[in-house]
Amino acid sequence: MTSLLEKIESKTARIGVVGLGYVGLPLAILFAKKGFSVTGFVRSKEKKDMLSGGKSYIQDDDIEKSLPDLVKKKKFVAKISSAKEVEKQDVIVICVPTPVTEGKKPDLTDLEKVAKQLSQVDLTGKLIVNESTVAPFTTRDVLGGFKSKYFLVCSPERVDPGNKKRTTEFIPKVIGGKDKESLELARRLYEQVLKAEVVRVKSMEAAEMAKMLENSYRAVNIALVNEFSKLAEKCGIDILDVLKAASTKWTFQAHYPSIGVGGHCIPVDPYYVLELALQKKLSMSVLEESLLENERMPEYILEKLMSVYKKGDKILIYGLTYKKDVGDLRESPVLAFCSLLSKNKIPFFVYDPFVLDNDMKKLELSNSVLEKSDIFVVGTAHSTLSNDYRKAVGPNTIVIDGQNFFDRKVGKKVIGIGRAFL
Repeated sequence: MTSLLEKIESKTARIGVVGLGYVGLPLAILFAKKGFSVTGFVRSKEKKDMLSGGKSYIQDDDIEKSLPDLVKKKKFVAKISSAKEVEKQDVIVICVPTPVTEGKKPDLTDLEKVAKQLSQVDLTGKLIVNESTVAPFTTRDVLGGFKSKYFLVCSPERVDPGNKKRTTEFIPKVIGGKDKESLELARRLYEQVLKAEVVRVKSMEAAEMAKMLENSYRAVNIALVNEFSKLAEKCGIDILDVLKAASTKWTFQAHYPSIGVGGHCIPVDPYYVLELALQKKLSMSVLEESLLENERMPEYILEKLMSVYKKGDKILIYGLTYKKDVGDLRESPVLAFCSLLSKNKIPFFVYDPFVLDNDMKKLELSNSVLEKSDIFVVGTAHSTLSNDYRKAVGPNTIVIDGQNFFDRKVGKKVIGIGRAFL
């Protein structure tokens, strides 16, 4: 431990980040900016070549600005992942996806591939940090059985893509180690690069469960607000008026209704919890029902559209990504809404200024032009919508506002979630 601790404190420890997506790449760049020599591992030659050329495939101003200089100074190097290259690192940070299958079961394929590669490496004296989101006991079960003497920590990522204030450097870090030495090494490592608190918990399992609770809490509360929005609508009450009033109570934390929940965390992580609960023979009906409520929201928006749709109407969907001002399409409820339209053989056009043409092609879609439509659907409330809607919403346009973006009537009328402007 002493040797590795000295390397960490002197910033001579070689940092390897396995998986350079929305979590791994910002983290790797942060380590490099703080003075560490970082190797980022990917499986795609295309991504490796882009990064080696100083270009980012993730829309992030800081990365795009910092990457060319870090590559030039060789503080950041991108390589295809291999046991030989991974073995050269002193610290190995794992940031691979942990999605769910079509049947909503945990998919640990990528994490298990990393584990298989690590089994071929002499890990003696090295620190392994698992930042991939997993259920309790997973880090220990998948990464805790290697033969050599190494250090192991779980520190679930908390990245919020598109949030310019809560970047990686300013997000509190939860860490749990398999022993005191592992925990201390991780604490010193993250304190070298973060301006936020490093929060130590008693075990890796506590760290894993903390992440599960964070996102399950949000899933449940969003579902509750979705239900209240439907009730408010039946009563002719504006749900945003209600939320504003409720927020004056200091114990209330506002969540907002929308076309649905997307991204890599809220619609995914709770299923890891439910699988663990199933193994422990425990029912978690509140969480289970909340997930179903959130997943039904695209259907609810479809019902609103169908109530005003006439054959031949031009439908334009604005925004495909799961959150505003990012190009991230993972688990986007707007894509689920598009699938429902296709299933019902209702033609539509889409427009999203943040989605690349190649990503559109993969979805068998293409960016339309902004022109007057009969029905304008707000899928994602990008900042650009404030001006863009004027090109697509005319006096006779009906707006289906899946994000409650509009606070007044535009077009013929606005039909929101728990509110309307007629």
